[in-house]
Amino acid sequence: MSDEYNEIHTLAQNKLIILFFLNKISIPISTQQLDEFILSTKYMNFFEYQQYLKELEAQKLIHRYDDELRTYIEISQSGKDVLEILLNLIPKLTLEEIEEYIKKNYRKIKLNTEIYSDYKILNQNEYLVVCSLREGNSILFEVKVNVPHVEIAKRICRNWNKNAETVYRLLFENLAKNHEEPSQ
Repeated sequence: MSDEYNEIHTLAQNKLIILFFLNKISIPISTQQLDEFILSTKYMNFFEYQQYLKELEAQKLIHRYDDELRTYIEISQSGKDVLEILLNLIPKLTLEEIEEYIKKNYRKIKLNTEIYSDYKILNQNEYLVVCSLREGNSILFEVKVNVPHVEIAKRICRNWNKNAETVYRLLFENLAKNHEEPSQ
């Protein structure tokens, strides 16, 4: 076979690997989580992977959307259709390795997608901390807090990641209570 054929086959296979992973994970994930998968499995180098993402997005086989601090990615219906037709181009061993990776890392990936916190520097003594709780594409809860020190921003992120569900539940219960003013 010619080198050109091998190159085209590898390009198609690598794009299909990305689509297969996104399809199997079945939730929108951050581009950082997809980066981790690609870099840990070494199916392709980082620069090729970035190019494949751009091409998949241009071909409308994946969707990207942004929130305050992250970019999320998911497979589109067109991507699912293409994957179904061309799935046999991915070697069976590769499919099994991807499925094993997902089985091993799914809880961590899902948790990192659902419970999110990060901070960004606004100026020398001001940081914006964003904490959110998601379900799929929907933001159930989000809070943004300005703090004066990076240590406080980091502590809030750590505490949110450990206690998000409890904080959300307590806050929701208190906000949803009927706190009627006593009549005089």
